[in-house]
Amino acid sequence: MRMTLVHIEGFKRFVDFDLDVDPRFSIIVGDNETGKSSLLEAIGLVLTGLHNGRLIQYAIDPYLFNAEDVAGFFDAHRKGEETAPPRILIEAYFEIDPDDPDVVKLQGTNNARGFNCPGLAMTIEVDSNYLDELKDYAGDESNPSVVPVEFYKATWRAFSGDWVTGRTVPFKTAMIDTSLTRIHRGPSKYVSQVVGDALSEDQRRELSLEYKKLRHAFSQEPGVKAINEHLAKQGSSATSKRLTIQMDMSAKSTWDSTITAHLDDLPFDCAGKGEQCRVQLRLAIAGSEQSHILLIEEPENHLSHSNLGRLMDQIKSDCGDRQVVVATHSAFVLNKLGIDSLRLLSHGGPPTSLVELPPETREYFMRLPGYDTLRLILARRSILVEGPSDELIVQRAYRNVHGKLPLEDGVDVISVGSLAFNRFLDIALLLHLDVRVVTDNDGDVDALRDKYSDYVGVDGVAIRVCYDLDESCQSLEPQLVRANSLSTLNSILGTSYSDEAALLRFMVRNKTDCALKMLVTKRHWVVPKYIQDAIE
Repeated sequence: MRMTLVHIEGFKRFVDFDLDVDPRFSIIVGDNETGKSSLLEAIGLVLTGLHNGRLIQYAIDPYLFNAEDVAGFFDAHRKGEETAPPRILIEAYFEIDPDDPDVVKLQGTNNARGFNCPGLAMTIEVDSNYLDELKDYAGDESNPSVVPVEFYKATWRAFSGDWVTGRTVPFKTAMIDTSLTRIHRGPSKYVSQVVGDALSEDQRRELSLEYKKLRHAFSQEPGVKAINEHLAKQGSSATSKRLTIQMDMSAKSTWDSTITAHLDDLPFDCAGKGEQCRVQLRLAIAGSEQSHILLIEEPENHLSHSNLGRLMDQIKSDCGDRQVVVATHSAFVLNKLGIDSLRLLSHGGPPTSLVELPPETREYFMRLPGYDTLRLILARRSILVEGPSDELIVQRAYRNVHGKLPLEDGVDVISVGSLAFNRFLDIALLLHLDVRVVTDNDGDVDALRDKYSDYVGVDGVAIRVCYDLDESCQSLEPQLVRANSLSTLNSILGTSYSDEAALLRFMVRNKTDCALKMLVTKRHWVVPKYIQDAIE
């Protein structure tokens, strides 16, 4: 069973939102406050009927509703105008499989798109029995402009129109949030759930029975018997019944509420955060054989670069046929799992995909995942440079012109190397990003023009490739020497060369050190024109 589409209305920041789900990996990225966590939350809600581990009917929160919808509803009613109450709709669409009876049970046309396909719909709306009370509440200006959830109900149905429950949904969803931290020691319900998922039904049953035996054995201990005899005597004056202490044998006292996992005899919650994250993910992936869909929040949390690399390889190899939806801030995670699986969220717009990226570019970033592609994707504007010395010079040049460093303007200067320019520009071309390239001419301007001809001058695309036309000045250092006097450069670099050729040899041998001095100097120096073009 494969999920193909998620449709959301009125949930948190989503007004009318569709997400095409990749058959295997969907990598959700975006700037802060674009709704990555909310999207995973919505998907988890429609697939499990749970919110923060509780049935949604008992966990409806006024802040689940879209703030603009809520404000519009209250404003209208306080002006005496009629408008529909705030409402949440989350739908998950699945592939049609006539050979699977469990899938057929979910199939129908009861969805916002009118599609005849299997699916689930979670609706949170006002109970019609309380509609008048809700309107009266909204029209009273003395009441806060907060949805009174007491008047609301949650309805979880299949597209067939039938009600569903956690037991009747024919698949399992595992949700993992490695960003969660716990302040208090003791059993972790979340960890217990992950460990429980790693056990078979027979093993869980056996563990429960053994736990019951352990609780019963507690009351048979000699010390406990002596205490109970004492309590029976002391309690005789207060009650005719026998007063004793025993382990709780009720249904609320289960193994997962009192037993905690250990790593090398250390309670799980006391282990390093990186190890906790890695173990939680590995158990959820490897142990939940019935999990069809895996939702992961920021798998990069607390992990070193090498451990994150190993974890990504394990996710790719262990997930098998399961669908995985990952929200991340890590370019490494994006590149490693497949940049074509990206779903870029923006403030209010539809998600953007890189599925049309050239195959060789997708392969390039998967093979070399260290490139920070997310910096390019999320920046207001990017300036690509060939190396650290170019990066330092561009930083200083930008400050000279604009009075601030590029990042203060939302402009990211990224050192990627000239061999990767075309790969990054493939992304910029597809996403219509504002990107400038600062590059050496390497003594062959015609070859440079030919190399970037597919990216420059394309309608709707703000890509500019900046280089100098003078083929005798092939790289940055000759450009700096030509633009500035010998005395100026000697003063900045702390040298005393009497001719430009000797100074140039020194600058080429000490590229980064010279660029750093030019960054921090208080003395004015002239920026080469092709760099000025890039920072305008």
